[in-house]
Amino acid sequence: EVPLSKIGNVGEDQAKMEHTRCALDFQIELQRELARAEVLVFVFQMVTLFQMWVVPLYFTVKLHWWRFLVIWILFSAVTAFVTFRATRKPLVQTTPRLVYKWFLLIYKISYATGIIGYMAVMFTLFGLNLLFKIKPEDAMDFGISLLFYGLYYGVLERDFAEMCADYMASTIG
Repeated sequence: EVPLSKIGNVGEDQAKMEHTRCALDFQIELQRELARAEVLVFVFQMVTLFQMWVVPLYFTVKLHWWRFLVIWILFSAVTAFVTFRATRKPLVQTTPRLVYKWFLLIYKISYATGIIGYMAVMFTLFGLNLLFKIKPEDAMDFGISLLFYGLYYGVLERDFAEMCADYMASTIG
């Protein structure tokens, strides 16, 4: 004979098991959706990085901005080499140091360039360029150009550094 108190618990146990099964199904489906979302975010980041890297090339050639083109080619060549080294499997022992040094150097250069550009713009707005007999148009062009170079290469460098760090982290484990 089974006591009545035991029979009532069987229904509750089945309900708990059903609830647990639903929770597990939900967690599994959530993990699948998160994996899909991570892939979409990765693709979005790669597409925007590529566009930010390549689109200025069109305008540089079309508008004959040779100084920007030369700097862009030098930056692209070294960054492509560093990115190539960072994405190789197995990872060479000296690669993380190379990646760190390159992107730290570019960070410092772009930071200093942006600050100097900002200071040139501010000094021009305050009229200090007249002390050196520099026309306001020339001083402002100089400042804005440096500010642009600092911002552009700083953002580009940050995105490439993040990509390289992710690849190296996944390679190392």
